[in-house]
Amino acid sequence: MARTKLHFHPDPQPEPKPTAFLSAPLVLLLLLGLFACPCKSGPPPLAQPPLLSGQPFIIFWGIRDSSCFNRADARSFGMEPERIAVFYEDTLGNYPYFIDKSTPVNKGLPQHTRLNSHIQKLQQDLDAALPSPRYLGLGVLRWAEWLPQWSRNREKQAMYQEASRKLMKSFFPKWTPEDVEKWSKVDFEAAAQSVMMESLREVKRLRPKALWGFSPYPSCNNNDPTQTALSNYTGRCPPAEAALNDELLWLWKRCSALYPLLTLDKLLSSSGQVREALRVSSLAGTDFDLPVFPLVKSVYVSTKTFLSQTDLVNTIGESAAMGTAGIVIWDKSEPKTERECQDLAEFVQKVLGPYIMNITTATQLCSASLCQGRGRCVRLDPDSSAYLHLPPSSTVTAKVTENLKEKKQFKLHIFVYKMNVRIKKQCTCTCTWGWRCEHAAEVNRVFIREGRTEI
Repeated sequence: MARTKLHFHPDPQPEPKPTAFLSAPLVLLLLLGLFACPCKSGPPPLAQPPLLSGQPFIIFWGIRDSSCFNRADARSFGMEPERIAVFYEDTLGNYPYFIDKSTPVNKGLPQHTRLNSHIQKLQQDLDAALPSPRYLGLGVLRWAEWLPQWSRNREKQAMYQEASRKLMKSFFPKWTPEDVEKWSKVDFEAAAQSVMMESLREVKRLRPKALWGFSPYPSCNNNDPTQTALSNYTGRCPPAEAALNDELLWLWKRCSALYPLLTLDKLLSSSGQVREALRVSSLAGTDFDLPVFPLVKSVYVSTKTFLSQTDLVNTIGESAAMGTAGIVIWDKSEPKTERECQDLAEFVQKVLGPYIMNITTATQLCSASLCQGRGRCVRLDPDSSAYLHLPPSSTVTAKVTENLKEKKQFKLHIFVYKMNVRIKKQCTCTCTWGWRCEHAAEVNRVFIREGRTEI
C-alpha cells in the first residue's frame, strides 16, 4: 500500500514530484548500468529529505576564500558556498580552551564556564555571522580543543585532565589520587556536556532551519599509528571507540546532522569513519537517520599540497557511494597570498570542480532512474570499491560537464550502456522519509528535458 505523503518541509522549495530536477537543460537517455555499484540486498533505513530539493548528494564549499581576487566560482561547479557556516573555538560564544598548559582562554576548562555569559555572547556572534533567522544550510560547531569524554582527551588534550585534577585538588586537598581521578572525570564530563548541549539548544532555537551538529563527531580514532602499521589493518572503527560513541546518545538525540572529519593517513581510514558515522546516524531514534556530511580538508596536513584525484575518490566518492547526504570541502585557514589564491583556483578548476560535477550528476541520475527521484542510491557493501561515477572518458561526461559549466542548451545523442548484471542486483535506494520509494526491478530510462529529469 502506498504511503501517504507526509508534510515535512526542510526546504521552502516545492515538494519533489515523481520526477527529480537537475541544474542543466539536457536531453539525455541513460541506462543505469552506467553506475557500476554492486550492493548487498536488504532495505536501508529512511533518509531525511535533502536540504535542497532534487539534490541527493550536495557538495558544500567551506573554504574562506573571499579575500582572493581571482577565486574560482564554486557555484559554477555545483558547490554550495552560501549554505555552510563553520564556527570555531574563538568565533562562537565563550568556549573554554587552552592554547597551551599555561595559557587558558575563557578560563580553559568547561567547569569554569558561566553559561549565561556564554549564551549571551553566542547569540551576538550568531547574529553577526548569520543575520537571517531563516538561514537554510549547514551549521557546524567545529569545537575540537577538548572532547566531552574523559578518556578521549589523549596526547595534547591530556592537559584538560591535568587541569581538572588540579582544580579538584584545590577543593579537596586530602583526597586520595583515586578519588581525585574519579571525581575530576565526573566534574569535567558533566560540565563539558552542559556547555555543548546548551550551545546546541540555543543555535537550534535561533536558526531552526539549519542542520546543526558538532565536528569531529562521531570520532573513530581508526588512524592511530599502532593500528595503521598492522598488516591486517582494515580501517574499521575499533569496538572500544564505537562503544564510546554509543555513550554519546545525549548528543546524537539533539543534533540535526553529523559532521565527522575524514582523515587521509591511510586509504581505509576514510571508509571506516563514514561507516561509523552512518551507524551512529541511526541511534537518535527519529523517523529517519540523521544526515551525514563528512568534512574533508582540501590539502594534506603534512605537506600542505592539494588532494590528489585518488583521494577525492577516497573521500567524496566514498561518501557518496556509502549514502551520505553530502560533503563539506573545508579548511580552517584561508589563502593569504596571491600565489595561494591562484593555486586554490587552479585546483578547483582543473581537479576538484570536474570531479564534483561528475559525481553530483551521477548521483542525481541514479536517484531518478533507480529511486524515482525519492531517495539516493547506496552501495550497501561497505567493502566494495565501486563508486557512483559517470565514465570519466565518455562523451556523456564531457557534454554534461560542458553544459553545467557554460549553462548552454543542447541535445545529446542517445547513449546505451550495457551491463552484465541487472541494476536490481547492483544498487539499492535509501528512500526519503515521507515517500513511498520502490527499488526499480529493471533499468529505467532517464530523460532530462528542459532541466527536468523524467522516468
